[in-house]
Amino acid sequence: MPPDVSRQMSSALAHAVASGYRSAASTLPTGGRVNDLVDAVLVVSVRTFTDRIEHMRAEMARFGIEFEWVFDFDPPQITAELIERTFAPSDLRLPHQSAVLKHIATWRICVERGYRRVLVFEDDVVLSRRFTEVLAQAVHELDQKGTPCLLYLGCGHNRYVEGTKRSPTMLVPGGPLPAAEALVLDRESCVRRLQWLERNKVTRPPDWLLREVDAELAIPHFWLRDPVVEQGSMNGRFHSLLDEKRRGRGLIFAWLKFRWDRLCHRLFGGSHDLGRRQVGRGCSPLNRRGWDCLSRAASATRQCASRSLRPRSAPFPRHH
Repeated sequence: MPPDVSRQMSSALAHAVASGYRSAASTLPTGGRVNDLVDAVLVVSVRTFTDRIEHMRAEMARFGIEFEWVFDFDPPQITAELIERTFAPSDLRLPHQSAVLKHIATWRICVERGYRRVLVFEDDVVLSRRFTEVLAQAVHELDQKGTPCLLYLGCGHNRYVEGTKRSPTMLVPGGPLPAAEALVLDRESCVRRLQWLERNKVTRPPDWLLREVDAELAIPHFWLRDPVVEQGSMNGRFHSLLDEKRRGRGLIFAWLKFRWDRLCHRLFGGSHDLGRRQVGRGCSPLNRRGWDCLSRAASATRQCASRSLRPRSAPFPRHH
């Protein structure tokens, strides 16, 4: 990334992190405090996403997590010059570019403040009851491995790394990163990514960017044996803001599909070997049949909901 753009982003970060919500919760889930495990908790969001902001305030309060918003680089704030200097021509739209810049901002926060480790959430995460307990065990294992690395806390849209159930450790060497909704990053890995940006321009959304850059930089990714984060835009809580296909299918379809995939994984070991196949491919015949049934069920449900909202005409003429 050119030095003037780097300076622009650095100065902008002085205003990027808005006042965080500090929970007054008196009781915490098992495992102590999340803030004792990392140096900072950063939540990537957009100022106008009021429903997601309220959701994250409640979710963080539920676990007594002190956090900071990363609000800078909302789409209206991004200049054409910054886009030209940071991104190469690609199919990324402005919302994707905004998401990329916000994630880059979290890397810079980690480096410029001298943090050892940060926890980064996107604004639609749903945390498991055992979140703090599992994170504590994972961080303990990370300390034994050293840096740099990336820890993914999500369930990969219910496409788990092969062999997770048999893992004796909480950390499992991960396959291609499927999303970037919940990450633990360390300072050394962030330094390397920022150095990469000084030499290269971006053509990928955040998850693909991390996947490809970290592979080039030999930064290993770890998943959890017991994932503790779901993505609200995948489990039916929120509409996807970046994936038009998912948004077009609607919340009912997302809710049903997420739970079907999870059920298949639990009952039939429906994991995908992410080391050899791309996320979302290689489904078993059972999963394909289930997907077809799920699509028909969601379509029928949408049609029923649509009909129920239409004014009904009387089936027979009324006589007065």
